[in-house]
Amino acid sequence: MNKVLVRVDGRFRLGEVLGSGSYAVMYSAQNIINDDNVALKLETVVNHSSSVEREYWILKQLEGGVGIPRTLWFGRESVYHALVLEHLGPSLHQLFLVNN
Repeated sequence: MNKVLVRVDGRFRLGEVLGSGSYAVMYSAQNIINDDNVALKLETVVNHSSSVEREYWILKQLEGGVGIPRTLWFGRESVYHALVLEHLGPSLHQLFLVNN
C-alpha cells in the first residue's frame, strides 16, 4: 500500500488488517457516526480497471441473499478504491483456529 489512511469517506476509521489478497487488503473498521463495525477493502488505484469496483457491482446484484454482506459505500479515497461492507463475523481462518 502506498499511503496509510486513517479514515475513509470521513466516517470509517480503519482498524486491524483482516487479510490480504492479490489485489486488495481487507481491514476491520468502525463507522464513527453510529459505532457500527464494518469491513473495509482497499485496492491501490493502478489504472481505470478496478477489481473492487467489479466486486461492488456483483455484491449489489446479490444483496439480500443469505450470507451476502450489504455494501455500505464504494468510492475513491486518495490513491485507493475503497469498498465498505457489512461485517458478517469471524473469518473461516479465525473459526478454524478457535475450533482446531
